[in-house]
Amino acid sequence: IGGLWLAACLAKFDIRTLVLEQHYIAGGLQHTFQRNNYEFVPGLHYIANLPLCQPLYEMVADPNKKIEYNQAGNSVPADEGQKSSHDLRIGNLPLMHVREGIDNVRDELTRHFPEEKEAIDQFLAIMEKAKWQAGQFATFRIFPRWLQFIMSQLLCSTYIKYASMTTEEALGSLTKDGRLKTVLSAFGGDLGESISEGSFAMQAAVLGHVIEGCYYPEGGPIEFVRGLIPTIRSIGGDVLVKARVDQILIEGGHATGVRLANGDEIRSKMGVVSDAGMGSTLFKLLPQNVVDEYLSDLREHVVKSSGGISHTFTFVGLNGTCDELGLRSSSYYYIPCNASRDMDASAIQDFYRDTLLDPGVMDVSAGIVFASAKDPKYSSITMPGKSTAIIFSEAKDEDFLNLLDDEDKASTFARGIYEGHHKHNAKYDEAKALVKKKMMRSLILNFPHLEPYIECVEVGTPLTMADYTMRTATLGLRHTPQRMTDMELRPDCKIPGLYFTGQDVAFAGWAGAMTGAMVTAQRLLGYTLLDFMQERTLMRDLGAGHVEDMIQDRVKAGTAATPLEVLVEIVENAARHLRKSIGQ
Repeated sequence: IGGLWLAACLAKFDIRTLVLEQHYIAGGLQHTFQRNNYEFVPGLHYIANLPLCQPLYEMVADPNKKIEYNQAGNSVPADEGQKSSHDLRIGNLPLMHVREGIDNVRDELTRHFPEEKEAIDQFLAIMEKAKWQAGQFATFRIFPRWLQFIMSQLLCSTYIKYASMTTEEALGSLTKDGRLKTVLSAFGGDLGESISEGSFAMQAAVLGHVIEGCYYPEGGPIEFVRGLIPTIRSIGGDVLVKARVDQILIEGGHATGVRLANGDEIRSKMGVVSDAGMGSTLFKLLPQNVVDEYLSDLREHVVKSSGGISHTFTFVGLNGTCDELGLRSSSYYYIPCNASRDMDASAIQDFYRDTLLDPGVMDVSAGIVFASAKDPKYSSITMPGKSTAIIFSEAKDEDFLNLLDDEDKASTFARGIYEGHHKHNAKYDEAKALVKKKMMRSLILNFPHLEPYIECVEVGTPLTMADYTMRTATLGLRHTPQRMTDMELRPDCKIPGLYFTGQDVAFAGWAGAMTGAMVTAQRLLGYTLLDFMQERTLMRDLGAGHVEDMIQDRVKAGTAATPLEVLVEIVENAARHLRKSIGQ
């Protein structure tokens, strides 16, 4: 979706683009697929903070393609209007809810952990400070490196402070209660990192924006695609599907076009933008001699942040409407454990990831989403009398890759969706069957009344992800302190005409992909520091100045207020970086 947004944005400035999508549907993970009269949505589960995110789409989309949104926790009768975006079941602890509004979250946490009220208050205060500056830090990547460094140090010192901490370090300074740490890490469970390795700034951003409210587009995320493509085509650009890129062409040290899998070559005057992810671009789309000559430094940085979390997805078709089955539109997170003992959130997370393919451990930590309850009107039209569930769990991609023979493993990332996972071997099929059994067990344990209504089950693994995206990491590069403070993961590189966009330029998720696209757009359009000083920004040029003002107000509220505070944070950040460097 980041590539489509970027193309639509450039069209607003009369720049024609050609978007190439290897799938038979444009939009990446915004697509849907059908099985046995059921329609499933594998990617988007919610959009947090609609007042911020909705204008990002609307300022470049076809104005005739307005999208309405349903609020999670307020879409179907079973929600009871509670506006709970996430429900959390950890072991034998009472069911917990993430409701819209910071006071509701504070009350819910304090209700379960009354003795930790001070720690909860401190956590929420830090969360508000840490969650708003990630976009600004990413935006400074459009400047020359020397200016990027200065701007980041002076205006993002608070972000760097919290981004360079792990969640474990941040929470460890607030509480010793392992149960509370587990709950707080699970409340932001869409990050894909354990609390011992994930950047606290991103943990804060996930939860901080979730409590602003979560929403789902009516008609599903494919509606974003339908709204962006007309803008791209309005000035003569286009979007092609079934157009898998085999290689980015580098001639005379410049990116000049691409070669498709069918052998066709397409040339471009302005260059090539890759939304395939930095890792896939460096290791699969560029000749390695080119990477060795021009991008060896960038490769080192990408490798340091590679190995992002993978997932398995189980898609379930249910014979019955949301009302009949009592389905809720909130996301449900299930972490089986003995909550009466001291808990280590990272150890729990690692255990279930490590034992996913172990038939001796049938428990699994899983997220359960009833997508049809998030969009009941559309579902009633496309699947009358039916409902869907998606169950996902963290996985280790190497566990699935090791099931393949050498030839199959070597070609997994190369052959694309037309020669994909359906050709894997019996061991892989057995692993999928075990995943199916575990996922269905978690569904029935938490929603036993649904068992008689199950009609259709489809399993996707990290290798399925590779078939469609050339990577196994669901969220792209990792969200560690290393990655979230790395100033080399920029939209440009040392090869003129080659650019990156999407999640890896910013951070994970729908909003991250949009932010990455905005950063790349500003780099391509040549915005400078003088433009920013004169308040000429991309958002203002696209007519969304009110959003820019809102973001800046929230950023300032969480930033060190005086030059002395900034200086102290810069010194502390430098000292922390030095200690970690010595420790390594």
